[in-house]
Amino acid sequence: MSRKDDIYENALSLLNNPLTVIEGVNALRDAAEDGDPRAMCEYGKLFDTPGAPVTQNPTEAFQWYLKSAEYGDDRGQFYTGLSYYEGKIIEQDLALALKWFTLSAEKGYAIAQHYLGHMYYYGNGVPQDDREAERWFLLSVDRECNEARVALGDIYANPKNKEHNFDLAFNLYTDAMKDGYPIAYYKVGMMHYNGAGRPVNMIAASKCFREGSELDNIECHYMLGIMYYYGKGVEKDANRAYRYLNIAEQGKYQEAIDFLCKIDSTRKKKDWKTTSNTVRVDRLNTPDLLSFPDAEFGEKKKSGGLLGFLRKK
Repeated sequence: MSRKDDIYENALSLLNNPLTVIEGVNALRDAAEDGDPRAMCEYGKLFDTPGAPVTQNPTEAFQWYLKSAEYGDDRGQFYTGLSYYEGKIIEQDLALALKWFTLSAEKGYAIAQHYLGHMYYYGNGVPQDDREAERWFLLSVDRECNEARVALGDIYANPKNKEHNFDLAFNLYTDAMKDGYPIAYYKVGMMHYNGAGRPVNMIAASKCFREGSELDNIECHYMLGIMYYYGKGVEKDANRAYRYLNIAEQGKYQEAIDFLCKIDSTRKKKDWKTTSNTVRVDRLNTPDLLSFPDAEFGEKKKSGGLLGFLRKK
């Protein structure tokens, strides 16, 4: 291990010790100013992470991300691309997002590969290309990225796609679920609920939704509410139904808001849906899998999603 590695690792060790946090911040800053691109990215993240021991300053964060990226650090390149993709701390520029995501992804950074897959899948800043999207998702899955497992699972779960394969989708979702990835519980639960590629199994569905709910997945809260309201796979229980639906409503989950308005005329209609030039990257749109029969209302109700991407790695 080189001296630069020793300095960087020591800074992280100090930072992760509650008794030496401030010393760790200073050591990380010194390493960043001394030209270590890993330290530049990590130091920048402090300014972009709520609860970090520095005053939050997204602009300062971006400046460090960009320095790290220009030095060739894969994480710095990803966070620079993410900043341009989201357009929150700097003006959105999908061309620059594509540039930095690609540089990071080509180095094997799994989350960057995942984001590239989404850009190509939706044609978001690039010509739409299903093959290129699938290629990047597969590369990310090979690195055990749960976000990519779910995204690729969504592709295989959609009967409208040429690559449609419920078994592959189920396996990908299950792998992510085994890793404790919250939205995967919802995906597997919906496959059991709808009988997508397997027999309908309401008990298995309710188990998945319950476990996902315990991880605070908003869609699982919603589905548990639906199941308790109708008594599907669980004993009918209006109180529990409202409890779970209210949790989803408090999280501004539009489907829960709409459903509560249908069953409770005293509620006022709210609309939290917004438009954006970018798409959320926690999941793709699989309308056939994620819709379910609503017998009481005689219609097909589509379940949506709003879990944002949680930065990690």
